[in-house]
Amino acid sequence: MITPAITAIVIAVLAALAFGGGFALSDWRMASQIQRLNSNNAVLSAANDQCATDIQSARMAMETLTATTAAREKNAARAMQGAATAAAKRTDNAKKIRALPPVAPAKQCEALAVEQIRYVQSRHQND
Repeated sequence: MITPAITAIVIAVLAALAFGGGFALSDWRMASQIQRLNSNNAVLSAANDQCATDIQSARMAMETLTATTAAREKNAARAMQGAATAAAKRTDNAKKIRALPPVAPAKQCEALAVEQIRYVQSRHQND
């Protein structure tokens, strides 16, 4: 029959197998979880690298836009200053023309020809 020593040995062997099986199952689960976490880490690292690249390119684009905007503002300021000077000259010219005395009807053609000559000469001097 089965002696208590054999029963104890069988129980000890079954307990050792169960304990070993538990460790094997736990190791298998941990290996699977580590593999899944490594996969997630690789995906997240790639996304993080892409995000860093996108941030860098956005910063470079903003720097370019800022420089372009500053250059345009300088050009606009220069153009406005030039336009103000030209406008002042034309305003002065218009005031001078308005201040001229009226021309007699018989002399209007000659006065018009003289004004045209002056205008063309002033255009050549300003260009």
